[in-house]
Amino acid sequence: MTSAYLHLLEQIASGVVIFEPFYRRGRELLEFQATVERLLEMHQLGLVHQVWTQQREIAGTEYYDMAVVRGGLTTEGEQMLEQQRGAGQDAAGQPG
Repeated sequence: MTSAYLHLLEQIASGVVIFEPFYRRGRELLEFQATVERLLEMHQLGLVHQVWTQQREIAGTEYYDMAVVRGGLTTEGEQMLEQQRGAGQDAAGQPG
């Protein structure tokens, strides 16, 4: 699992449920599209319960400008996060 997915799992586990780009234009908005795609993929993989998205049209193109995770991590998501945390501790030479 990539660090981007792991970071999202950690954020959701800590209570973050609303995701928005810092700026709703330019590079930040484009980078946010990848975040939403990751969240949607995490839902498809059964790692989060539900993902609600909002889009808006800018210059004739639809962009995600908000995502809300409802219900938090699933049991599978919690297990995946714990496994990844354990693997990180093992790699650091600490007990996992």
